[in-house]
Order: sequence, then structure tokens, then C-alpha cells
Amino acid sequence: MSRSDQLGFDLDLPELPNPASETTPAGSGREAGRHARGTTHRTAPSRAPKPPRPPKLVPFHYTDALWTVVRDIVATMDEFRHVDLDRIAISITQARQSSKHGTYASCVPLRFEGGARETVQNRKRFRMQAVKVGDRELLYLLYFVLPRFHEETDYHEKLATIIHELYHISPLFNGDIRRFPGKNFAHGQSREVYHAAMRKLADRYLAASPNADLHAFLKVPFDELLAQPGGVVGNVIPKPRILPIEGVAPMPGVGRGKLN
Repeated sequence: MSRSDQLGFDLDLPELPNPASETTPAGSGREAGRHARGTTHRTAPSRAPKPPRPPKLVPFHYTDALWTVVRDIVATMDEFRHVDLDRIAISITQARQSSKHGTYASCVPLRFEGGARETVQNRKRFRMQAVKVGDRELLYLLYFVLPRFHEETDYHEKLATIIHELYHISPLFNGDIRRFPGKNFAHGQSREVYHAAMRKLADRYLAASPNADLHAFLKVPFDELLAQPGGVVGNVIPKPRILPIEGVAPMPGVGRGKLN
């Protein structure tokens, strides 16, 4: 609003009495003088209304939106009853290349085989950096690579990818991954066979949860999310490193990143 707009209002003031037209009442002295002068009505100065504040830009928080999906999957499916969401964190990470080929998401365990805090390699002892939220130490980190994960056009496939990463969590929930027999202990027979099973779990989730088809943000093109006022933000957690025992250092805190 310009200055001229602020000053351009018509003032609706009460009409003041005209002292010259008033009749002086009988009497003299102080009482007569008071009536002779008339009664003055004072009006508080009118102030122009303040211009409205511009609306606050509220960015789209991608990790918060992902949490709504993860919580519903865990609450709906028996396969994830062992998952303690208080000891998991979700992070976004930005793809280094614009190609659609590559990692869409990953589950990072924060313990070694069997839930051990330390491991020995080449006669050296190592420990994973601890990741904490307040006083709570986390056991798993779920990373989603943007925009690659979101640009998968099939909504069902996005759900299968989220379930794929959740299923990597050990049934013992001890910080280790779910281990299959054989050399390919992470995916069993093959990654393709593993993911085909995750698609079937996604089918079951869609059939079982009334909320499964309501995660609208997964159906919106990523460019449209970026075009919202404030853009897209999300929690960003540096990937922990495996360090020699002598060099173990605490992880930096969880930050919030904005996607370009």
C-alpha cells in the first residue's frame, strides 16, 4: 500500500456544536461562563489501517511428508511390527547427476553384523560414528535421493521403494541389516527377486490401508513441488563413517537443506 493510499480515507467525525448558536443559560459567574464557552468534543485522531503482512513462505518439507508414508506402512503391515520409529531418521540427499539411473534410496545400518558396535578388519578395530537426536541414539538412517526417487512416475513403484528400504531393517532391530543366506546377504537370491517381493508387499499395503492412496505429494511432479513458495526442504544427515577406534568422533547434528 502506498503512502497516498494510507492517507486517502474519508474521516467520519461527529459534528461539533457551534458555540455561536448556543443559548447562554441564565445565571452568572462560573456556571454561566462554563455554558457560554460551550462543550468541546474531542475525537481521537484516526489512524490508517496497517497494510497486511505478506504471507509467510512455507516450503514443502519433504522428509516430514515421507514420515507420513513410513509411519502408515509400519502401522499397517505385520512385517514391520519390530520397527521402532523413534530410533530411525529419514534424510534427503541430492543426486550428483541428473540421470534417472542410479540409487533411488538406501538404508544405512548403524551397527555391524549381529548388532555389534565394533568390528575388526585387517587386525584393526573400527566403530561406526554415533548418530543421535537429542539423547536418543539412532540405529538406522533412511536416505532418499532427490529428485531421482521422486521422478519415478509410477506411484506404486515409489511405495515399493520405501518398503524395499524398510525391509532391510533386521527383524531383531539391533542396528544390523536383515541378512539372507549366501554371499548376497543383503538381497538374497538377487536384487531383482528381492524387489519383486517388495512390489507384492506394496500391493498388500495398498489393499490394507485406507491412507495408502492418499500420499498426494508422491503423485505430484517434482518440478511442481519446487515451484511452490519456499521450494522444497528436508532434513539432511551426513552419512556416518566407519572410523578406527582411536579416531571415533561424534556425528554433526541433523540439519535442514534446501534443494535447488
